[in-house]
Amino acid sequence: MGTMTDDIGELMSVVAHTMGDVLLRAPLAPTEDFFDCGGDSMRAVEVLSRLIERYEPVGEEAVERLRSELLTVIFDDASPAALASVIVDHSGIEVET
Repeated sequence: MGTMTDDIGELMSVVAHTMGDVLLRAPLAPTEDFFDCGGDSMRAVEVLSRLIERYEPVGEEAVERLRSELLTVIFDDASPAALASVIVDHSGIEVET
């Protein structure tokens, strides 16, 4: 199972850093758009792969649901905040808000 976090801000930070790493730049701000920062579909797939590997839920069906939801969301709202919200909803991570 993936790494747990106890703070939604920390989770958003991990997502922002992952996006920044893939784009070879500083981490994105919580509401900054991945595609507006130079991202493309290939880089989006890399971001999703890294996040799924880190926060992998238990069970193949759960992994596929997370992958599907992240794929939908990244093309709708490609911000660290949006992706972090999906991870919380689908991976079983418990966060304190």
